[in-house]
Amino acid sequence: MPLAYQRDEKHPMVDVLLRTRVPRWEELNRAIDERDDMLDFAIKLFEHDRDRALVNYFQNALDQLELVRHIAGWRRYSKRMLDFASGYGRLTRLLVHEKLADEVTVSDILEGGMEFQAQQFGVRTILSTTLPENFAAPEKYDLIFVASLFTHLPPPTFLSWLRRLTELLEPEGLLIFSVHDESIAPEAVDGILFATNSESRVLDTSEYGSTWVSESYVREQVAAIDPSFACVRLPRALADWQDVYVVSPAPIANPLPRRRPRGFVERFDVLENGVRISGWATVGEEKPDRIRIALDDDVIATTREFFARPDVAEWLGIDPSSPTGWEIVIPHAGIRSYRYQVATVSAFSREGTERIFFLGTMDSLNSQVARDWRNELERKLDTRTREIDALEERLSAADVDRAALRQLIALMKESKFWKAREQWLAIKRKFGVR
Repeated sequence: MPLAYQRDEKHPMVDVLLRTRVPRWEELNRAIDERDDMLDFAIKLFEHDRDRALVNYFQNALDQLELVRHIAGWRRYSKRMLDFASGYGRLTRLLVHEKLADEVTVSDILEGGMEFQAQQFGVRTILSTTLPENFAAPEKYDLIFVASLFTHLPPPTFLSWLRRLTELLEPEGLLIFSVHDESIAPEAVDGILFATNSESRVLDTSEYGSTWVSESYVREQVAAIDPSFACVRLPRALADWQDVYVVSPAPIANPLPRRRPRGFVERFDVLENGVRISGWATVGEEKPDRIRIALDDDVIATTREFFARPDVAEWLGIDPSSPTGWEIVIPHAGIRSYRYQVATVSAFSREGTERIFFLGTMDSLNSQVARDWRNELERKLDTRTREIDALEERLSAADVDRAALRQLIALMKESKFWKAREQWLAIKRKFGVR
């Protein structure tokens, strides 16, 4: 089976990402099948920039691992885990490498994905089915993780798959699945909204499209299976975009929220005394612990100083005085190469959770910031253009209305009633009658 990325292929950016974040990182199997839709999606997202797509692919895998690890910590122990709708194993490689559970089984409807994962990662595989009632698993699981499946299911199979997967849970097992919340839907959502489009290159979009749901809808589906089931929602917990729900037959005592930084790098300015990199960051409504910049594996600058950014606060819907802005100046002497050193810009929460805002060369950071500014300017210009067009339409409509009124008044003045009215007003003026 042809590979898009080799098992032991070296890449400077991927190496920097993995080296300090994955134990025994050199032993990690990096093989990526060329049919992997997740890599294909990233390549299209980054306009065929393979470097950025690969970093995004492995970074998303690390983010998913940390999410699963965090939720798995709500229970004492996970003996058996099922990674359902696992595709070509973007997450599986890390689950196996870090032994998150004693046994890892994967399942997907893509036969090629099952063959690839069995060969590369040595996991048990179960070929999935279109109909949930036909899905057969040989055992039950302490942990079932389902990323980006319920974000694609039409209404008839949403509840059916939810029911089938909960049937595979141990009494204290956890089902983790992600959804698109109604708040990011393209139109109003009445419980659930389904559209026939997706990033998959092979699946029928009538069965695997794009889905948005309300929280009440999800909770109603869980209650329909068993009203005693625990159901916990973690808003935007997956990739800062998808909501995550955790369902269990047993109560979940004190589920810890996932406090993860979010933000952006917005400016890259070359000054006389160095390079100034700035942006914004937040952890919920609190400021992060710090912003850190590393070149290759060396930390070269850190700040814990944050300042108010009312524009960001307005967009986030938080207190305008909240400290979200940050900036760091890197002395020119600290930068050996704009083209070959790998820069990593990260934010950390007080608990030590890292969020990487950027990983790439200094040149690419400069280009990305410039591109983002251009895109934002184009967006604002497009918004203003639409506003101007709307005003011009309103003015044109007003002009038409005024012309119609003038014509109506002219016709009224020619009428017998209007002439009689004018004669009566003339008589009243002559005799001083008001």
